[in-house]
Amino acid sequence: MDTVRYRRNDYHLNKRHSEKKHSEKSKISFNAEVIEKKVHKFYLSIALFFGIILSIGMPFFNEPDGVYHFVNSSNIVHLTTDITVYGENSKWFGNQFVNQKPAYQNGDYFKKYFETEVQRMPMNKLPRSTEYPKVLSYNFLGHIVPAAGVWLGYHIYPSMGMMIVCARLLSMFVYTLMLFFIIKYLRRGKLVFTIIGLSPVAMNTFSSLSYDGLTLILAAFLVAVGINMVDKGKITPFNLIPMVIGSIAVYFAAKTNIKLLILIFPIIILSIFMRGKTKNIIRILSKRGRFTTSIVVLIIVLIGGILYARRYGGLGLVIYKLFMNFSYNFNPNINVQDINTVLVQPLATHNMMPFWLTSIWFILILAAAFVETKFVKDPLISYGALGLFVLNIVALYVNFFTGYSSGANAINGAIGGVQGRYVTPMLFLLPLFAGNEHFELKVISYKTVALSSAVIIIISNSLLIFDTLFTILKF
Repeated sequence: MDTVRYRRNDYHLNKRHSEKKHSEKSKISFNAEVIEKKVHKFYLSIALFFGIILSIGMPFFNEPDGVYHFVNSSNIVHLTTDITVYGENSKWFGNQFVNQKPAYQNGDYFKKYFETEVQRMPMNKLPRSTEYPKVLSYNFLGHIVPAAGVWLGYHIYPSMGMMIVCARLLSMFVYTLMLFFIIKYLRRGKLVFTIIGLSPVAMNTFSSLSYDGLTLILAAFLVAVGINMVDKGKITPFNLIPMVIGSIAVYFAAKTNIKLLILIFPIIILSIFMRGKTKNIIRILSKRGRFTTSIVVLIIVLIGGILYARRYGGLGLVIYKLFMNFSYNFNPNINVQDINTVLVQPLATHNMMPFWLTSIWFILILAAAFVETKFVKDPLISYGALGLFVLNIVALYVNFFTGYSSGANAINGAIGGVQGRYVTPMLFLLPLFAGNEHFELKVISYKTVALSSAVIIIISNSLLIFDTLFTILKF
């Protein structure tokens, strides 16, 4: 009897030990379900690691219009400084590293930028005219966090170096934590959001004084609310309230083109209310009715396009330049520059990132979008999201044409400057398009894409640091 009882106890002990061992093994497994549940933790650890390095180690003004962002952040907290003390020429555009190269190469960088105290100056005496930004604008709201960091750095030690580094660190911590909670809150598309958030462009933006950091966060939050609404398939106060709050925040605090994202909600709401009725309506409409509807929609779009294009030389000129861009580009390097700055190269001509990396990133993010769990049933949502993405590209072409003068520029239909960062927030729409249950990508698994993305993310951000510092030290 005792022997039987002993054997039973021994059996239960071995079973518990086996279950515990299996449980511990499952904790470190890398199956798709575990990766999806823990991807937000991966985001936070990688983002903080590289974010701290980028905030402290990168040259100053490493974001587009870097001097402009420092000036505006300083103005908000009434700490307008004369940066000519540091040898800066106060240009808001152009080669923003050229004045830092001698200090890097001579080894007196710390002494010049961190030990030399700033000299305060009135705002109206700045070398380039500026003003206190309007409160209800992205220029003010997007600079609140870096402005707080500038104020903190000044009170730790009043040097430009300390002001910028503290502003970067504060921005990085705030925006990284916000995106971490957005990814955690998200029901679908977590991997896509993680990859976008850990791209060199997003990482560098968060670790800077740019208002683009807030724009990225607001875009991510707004689309996340939409994704959760689609996944639940119903409208409730719990998703209507964040929808309204997110829409208001994007309208006032995000860059102008990102306001297009607000249109995703009418599309989603219409889809939910018309669930199952869209196909019936199309079936009921006669061929003549469909044709008439299409003509009416086309006329409305055409009238809207004509009115919008008047400020840019007219619809004919806009169409001409779009045609020239896609058929004959006088300066293809400009477009390559913009493509690089969507995900990989934060500041073109300064971060000498290899072009092959850009190709890998686009393949990676598209693969991630298509291997995620399918949750979109209505094609109206998928094609609506795609339409907003394309509309944003068209808006960028209209607003940033380089060829409004005569001569060579007149046939250069490319986007001028480094405007790729205006496309980056729109990539959050990808799960709504690729998440359609009719779109299947069976050639690659979720696990493969997730693990590959982890490797590419680490390599890319390491290259961003190396390439930028190597360029400024050697060239």
